[in-house]
Amino acid sequence: MIVYAVIARSKDAAILCEYSSEALSSGNAPQVTAALLEHLRSHPSIMQEGELKTFRHRNDGSTSEEDFLSQFMQACTVAINTTEELDPGAVEEHFFHLWHQDEVFYCCLSDDRDPKEQKVNFAFLQALAHDFGGRYSKRRIRNANSYAMDKEFLPMMRSTMHHYNINRAELRRDEQVNSLLAKVEDLKSVLGRNISLLLEREQQLDSLMDKATQARQDSMIFKKKSFRAKRQMETKSYKMWFLICFTLAVFFYVIITSACGIRWQHCRAASYSDGDNSGGN
Repeated sequence: MIVYAVIARSKDAAILCEYSSEALSSGNAPQVTAALLEHLRSHPSIMQEGELKTFRHRNDGSTSEEDFLSQFMQACTVAINTTEELDPGAVEEHFFHLWHQDEVFYCCLSDDRDPKEQKVNFAFLQALAHDFGGRYSKRRIRNANSYAMDKEFLPMMRSTMHHYNINRAELRRDEQVNSLLAKVEDLKSVLGRNISLLLEREQQLDSLMDKATQARQDSMIFKKKSFRAKRQMETKSYKMWFLICFTLAVFFYVIITSACGIRWQHCRAASYSDGDNSGGN
């Protein structure tokens, strides 16, 4: 359960608003939280912008209240990020959950050891940041004095803490539902990518089929054109041979005509005279 919450500026650890529930009737949680914020301000590498972390302090009763702060400052320099580091023993433990967002530390104190309960606490911090950031501008937050928003924002902080404390079971179920929905969304995203790849592959196959069909049509057209060109070349060859033969025939005719006359009378007369001479002898 959340028993204490505080909103502080990260650059100087100035507390802007804080609220303690009735469950925190005693103790020095505000002083310890202020010391933690000062420590984080002096060591910004421990809690960088946008980080969510849990810091744990163990108090086994053997330490006096005077030594409690100094020992806590040694313990709070190590962030608890895994459930294996949580000690389920009987020693009293307090958990400080922090979120560093938009130059502001959002912090709450709880006694929840269950990591699922701690997720609800982080959801509380995120809701707190949403309301606080929506009401105050960054410029006002940077220039505000300590506890400047305490009176105005305190009712909102109190009602939000009350909501997250009395509805923890439902919020835990919502966390599980959100986790399942996130997995479903991831699955949908994977399926969407796979479908996109299949569609892209189908488009590529269609494109290849179109190209293959076009290539087959082009080959058929080329075959027809080549056959036509072959016929044309053969026709030209036949014409060429015909012209050559015709030219030779005309050439020989002209020669014979020039020698024997148009009607070949000279060659005939010579032939007859040769025959008469041979007969007289």
